[in-house]
Amino acid sequence: MVFFTTKFAAISMYARWAYLWPCMGRVINNVCSMLVTAPAVAIISSQNVLAAVSVVLVLFVGIAISLLGQFGQDGEGEATHGGLALATDDLGVSCEPGQADTVPLEAPELSFDDRLDGFVAAFGLTKRERDVLEALVVSDDSVQDVAAALFLSRSTLYRHIASINKKTGASSRVALINFFWSWIPQD
Repeated sequence: MVFFTTKFAAISMYARWAYLWPCMGRVINNVCSMLVTAPAVAIISSQNVLAAVSVVLVLFVGIAISLLGQFGQDGEGEATHGGLALATDDLGVSCEPGQADTVPLEAPELSFDDRLDGFVAAFGLTKRERDVLEALVVSDDSVQDVAAALFLSRSTLYRHIASINKKTGASSRVALINFFWSWIPQD
């Protein structure tokens, strides 16, 4: 799921609805799981060891080839950007590099605290929403662990996240975190 999510997050900068694509990793993972479950159960229940070993080897080789292909693309960093055309954003503005009024793909180097303070100021987040956002973007803990660390109930944490999403226009926690790290402060 992490593999698919990171790949779709990388693709999202080229997509028309960038907030939709990071969640597609989970969708693809679930679809693949559904497609693999029935054949896997059939092979296991048949107790045919040769068929089971053959399927495992084919899957292993397929995964190895796909991973090697991914490592080969990231050699100079250009293959990941060069093969895809940048899409227009939701307002129909083209995001092609070379246009004078487009935002560069790389964010200026900011310290985390400066980025967080700028983001909070730009979107009018409260102090508690700032704490929630900081906890979300710096940790990979579960929602329950984040809520416990902030001394909040899980439902209160979800309300804060929903409020932040509403203020920033994000559609999910994943989209919010991606938006935070890709956000470029306007001077």
